[in-house]
Amino acid sequence: MSSLHLDMKDIQHAILNLDNTVVDLETLQALFENRAQQDELDKIEKHIKSSKDKENAKPLDKPEQFLYQLSLIPNFSGRVFCILFQSSFSECMSSIMKKLDTLQRVCKALKDSKTVKQVLGLVLAFGNFMNGGNRSRGQADGFTLDILPKLKDVKSSDNMKSLLAYIVAYYLRHFDEDAGRETCVYPLPEPHDLFQASQMKFEDFQKDLTRLRKDLRACTSEVEKVCKVSDEDDLQPFKDKMEDFLAQGD
Repeated sequence: MSSLHLDMKDIQHAILNLDNTVVDLETLQALFENRAQQDELDKIEKHIKSSKDKENAKPLDKPEQFLYQLSLIPNFSGRVFCILFQSSFSECMSSIMKKLDTLQRVCKALKDSKTVKQVLGLVLAFGNFMNGGNRSRGQADGFTLDILPKLKDVKSSDNMKSLLAYIVAYYLRHFDEDAGRETCVYPLPEPHDLFQASQMKFEDFQKDLTRLRKDLRACTSEVEKVCKVSDEDDLQPFKDKMEDFLAQGD
């Protein structure tokens, strides 16, 4: 912790005023994770008391002295927990909303895209043509999506072209008027968006939201504790800023 080269007054100012211009969130995280636990504080305080009136008493080492000074900041642990959660909550919600936006955009594009309907229509038409001699499979009204990855494995008689390549070439030749021109645009959702959407699981969203609700309740409890025991001089701006945050979080 000594490598941080921080003045204790700056740390206290940052925590009491929710000001991360001098002490950033990463540093606050390190301070919080390395804070002294109650049993450690008890030992430090016991040493201080026992050494108070002794001339040759051994002083605290710098790490213990630093931890003790941190503990003297009013409600250090509770305040820093709330500050860190406020930051992580915003980041997590932003990440969830970004994923949902990507999923919604991809779903809308696939649902409303004329191109997608044309390509799927070609897959069905060529599939029925290839299965023309089979009454049950040659007159299908649709197909399951697990067929799509297999299109590349269906080869022509000379084994030179896959069914997937043939469908793409047919689409470009008969449906895409701008094929081969500078005005030609990719007619489907971006591959990166498609891949991201394919990796999403609703169970993961549920877990993230459940964890956020749990942590939000914990933060609410900590805010109440801090406000209850804080001196009037140390109450603001923590109280107003945290109450505004919790109101938005709900």
